[in-house]
Amino acid sequence: MNRHPKLPTSIVLVCLWFLLGNCYFNPLVQPIVNPEIDENDPVSTLGIAAVLAGPRTVQITGQVVDQYGVAVSGGTLTIVSRTNQLDGLSDSNTLNPAGRFYLTLSTGETTIRVDQAGSELFRFTITIPFPGSVIVNNISASGPDLVNLEFYGPGSTPEYFDLVTSDPTPNSADNSLPTYFEFTFSEPLDTSVSDQAAWIAANVISSPSITFNTTINFATNQFTLTYSSGISVGNTYTIILGTGIKSQTGKSLSPRIIKFTCLSPCMPS
Repeated sequence: MNRHPKLPTSIVLVCLWFLLGNCYFNPLVQPIVNPEIDENDPVSTLGIAAVLAGPRTVQITGQVVDQYGVAVSGGTLTIVSRTNQLDGLSDSNTLNPAGRFYLTLSTGETTIRVDQAGSELFRFTITIPFPGSVIVNNISASGPDLVNLEFYGPGSTPEYFDLVTSDPTPNSADNSLPTYFEFTFSEPLDTSVSDQAAWIAANVISSPSITFNTTINFATNQFTLTYSSGISVGNTYTIILGTGIKSQTGKSLSPRIIKFTCLSPCMPS
């Protein structure tokens, strides 16, 4: 009579526990429950949930600036192509005096043409992998750009207080010293500044440091500063304008960074 060998019940239970009950640590199961992520794979990077969710509608705003960093006032944005077609998406938008646009787009890729004075200025692609994330690429010309991109909720159009232009202009390179610094905005300024020196120190931050004089010359929608020292030949300067610069309606300035270079001989004009 043939007898089948029997394993003790305790060993059988341990084996079953290893294979089933502790499957998370099982090397055979690991590739399923804890797959490796390829950072170059957009599906892995964005997450399966975001991809499976399907295309979504989003509202996005930002400023368009030209090669000099000046707002493209009155320009037109036209949608050239998009990967996802949904109801209610924007086909075009006219830039306001600060170069700001408001668009309803879908997640995925949208290619947009910017026209100014009837001529094409440049094209770009906005990639929105999922609501809250945006990438701008494929800019067709060197210089123009988009700044202050952000999403906003449906049902309302937010208002912003923006820099329109400056002197020196952003991204400029000149061989003469600036005579003064002038900043022009999209709305009348709040000029109720009690301590002008402190206001300048907090809201006009320069690197390398420029020594500004402590008097602000306010006009309706601009202010002008003079300076005593700090600019030398060959240096590129960065000026950060702070949110303490406000409109008369109480809106804080959208962040802007201005860079300029003083080329040789960097002498007074």
